[in-house]
Amino acid sequence: MLVAASEAFSKTFGLAVTFLGIGVIVNIIIIYIAIQVRGEHRQNEELLSSRRPPEG
Repeated sequence: MLVAASEAFSKTFGLAVTFLGIGVIVNIIIIYIAIQVRGEHRQNEELLSSRRPPEG
């Protein structure tokens, strides 16, 4: 009985680690994408502001 419980625990633990690991990796990728989008948006704003004629 102990062997079956140990085998079930090891499979459950392995699956939990696998899916938590995948979740962490996905979150890191999402954060990286958000940082990239923010940087590109800032660059676009700087480019547009430099092309505008002076107001006055």
